[in-house]
Amino acid sequence: MKLTAKFLIAMMAGIVFSCNNDVEKTDTNNSKTTSTIQTQAVTPKKFLFDATKAETAGNADWVIDADSSPQRFPTPAQSNVTATTAETFWRGALSSWGIALAKLGHTVETLPSGTGITYGGTGAQDLKNYDVFVIDEPNTRFTASEKTAILKFVQNGGGLFMISDHTVSDRNNDGWDSPAIWNDLMTNNTVQNNPFGISITLNNISETSSNRLSSTTNPILNGSQGVVTQLKYSNGATMSINTTANPSVQGLIWRGSSSQGTSNIMCATATFGTGRVFVIGDSSPADDGTGATGDTLYPGWTELASHSRLHMNASLWLAKL
Repeated sequence: MKLTAKFLIAMMAGIVFSCNNDVEKTDTNNSKTTSTIQTQAVTPKKFLFDATKAETAGNADWVIDADSSPQRFPTPAQSNVTATTAETFWRGALSSWGIALAKLGHTVETLPSGTGITYGGTGAQDLKNYDVFVIDEPNTRFTASEKTAILKFVQNGGGLFMISDHTVSDRNNDGWDSPAIWNDLMTNNTVQNNPFGISITLNNISETSSNRLSSTTNPILNGSQGVVTQLKYSNGATMSINTTANPSVQGLIWRGSSSQGTSNIMCATATFGTGRVFVIGDSSPADDGTGATGDTLYPGWTELASHSRLHMNASLWLAKL
């Protein structure tokens, strides 16, 4: 990846930047807050954001750069991103996420619509060429070969960022919504049944929860990008976990009134083979409120400071940083 000289020097020196002048604001349930994304000198990783499963259907805009149609490389070029670049440098509901990763020195790309998801092939965008694969609210089922590719990618060391939405959220009217699509991946494949030990519940909830895992060493809740104290669902699906199917699976945040058991979980992690998985049941927290003209979007990324921290810490954990 080509970086500006100024930014490269800053990275080499290990200077820590804040995209909001080093000011962190505490979470509140309803007030819009800013977040601090810290830059550190690390080995660059490659993040691939999927756009092959109708992620822009209806009002959705789950891409880092919408343009007329999401392309492999966001425009303007990532080489122009500096520590002070605004998220509006790219246009997409996930542009804040993409820009934040770029500021840390990582590479972000999109897998364009019409491209197959492969692993172990010769294509330039075969999953073997990436560290983390992000799929935000898929609205089209994965094919049998794509399921194998995704699961083998994780099994052999890759990171998978899975984002669902609530039940009855079929944006392209093909009879499948993201909870059913994720469950189909995990239970209807030729690699392993329920490989992650996670099942998306077919429900629809809205609430803000502070019922988080108490561990102070968890790298996602207490990572380099800040401490995660809350998670707000604006119509999302919970999940349940099965430690018999996968002993590593762990809930991170539960509904506020729930015990920290195996159900009513709002986000969870697991390992599979040598790879890692992070699952969240609502697409709203990643939504930065900007995207293609005509889409109805909301500023979930900045609504709670914890939202950007959660997604960034999870991204870096998946990349094994």
